[in-house]
Amino acid sequence: MNPKMPYGLEQKIKSNIFLKINPPGHRVFFKLSLAQLMASFLVLAICPQFHLGFFSHSFLTHILMSWGEVYCNIVCGAIFLGTGTIFSFLFLSSDELRVLKRNQFIYFPTLILLSLLSFVILGVKIQLLMFLIWGLGAKASAIGILSAYYFVKISMLNQTKH
Repeated sequence: MNPKMPYGLEQKIKSNIFLKINPPGHRVFFKLSLAQLMASFLVLAICPQFHLGFFSHSFLTHILMSWGEVYCNIVCGAIFLGTGTIFSFLFLSSDELRVLKRNQFIYFPTLILLSLLSFVILGVKIQLLMFLIWGLGAKASAIGILSAYYFVKISMLNQTKH
């Protein structure tokens, strides 16, 4: 005989499963932001952004600035948000990463703007053009890293099928 599960318990289980495989976007963004915050401390230790960092100069800064200010800003933005994107792989579940992939064109620009706001609050004088260039590098690296992650993941799944 198959006993019937109480309706309320059945609905609670279904709701929990639904939330597990469809995590809310605000929770994903919060976890992504925390990963970026942690990554920011590491990045600022080795590559000061807009002259904001734990050390006044670094070997990396010297190399990047020798390429010119535009290239330096592109690479610094790429390192900044790219590192946060990589850190997010440690904290987000595969379902949360799927939500991130679906909302990447909202989440990453929002993180870039929050970074700008943080820099301004910390007293950094930012030139709009240089920030836009920095943001371009940041957005390109974050989207590129996330896309590469999914490319590798799909390739590995396809290999296991053969």
